[in-house]
Amino acid sequence: MSKFFSIALMTTLLAACASLPPYDAPFAEIDTNGDGIIEWREFKTRYPETDAKAFLEADQNKDGDITPDEWQAYIEAQDR
Repeated sequence: MSKFFSIALMTTLLAACASLPPYDAPFAEIDTNGDGIIEWREFKTRYPETDAKAFLEADQNKDGDITPDEWQAYIEAQDR
């Protein structure tokens, strides 16, 4: 029984990971108001199925916005 539960759990986790969107859109495509930063509203508009976790991870200095450098670093970190 526990072997079955482990396999079911692994399958569920793998499916969840596979369904995450690739966060790789060009910065300018997300920064719809052109102010040079990505705000949560803009991020959520581009990635409506996401939660705040990805945004918070990309916002390295935790100021509530994503700069072009932070976005590029986040994209590169996903490729590892």
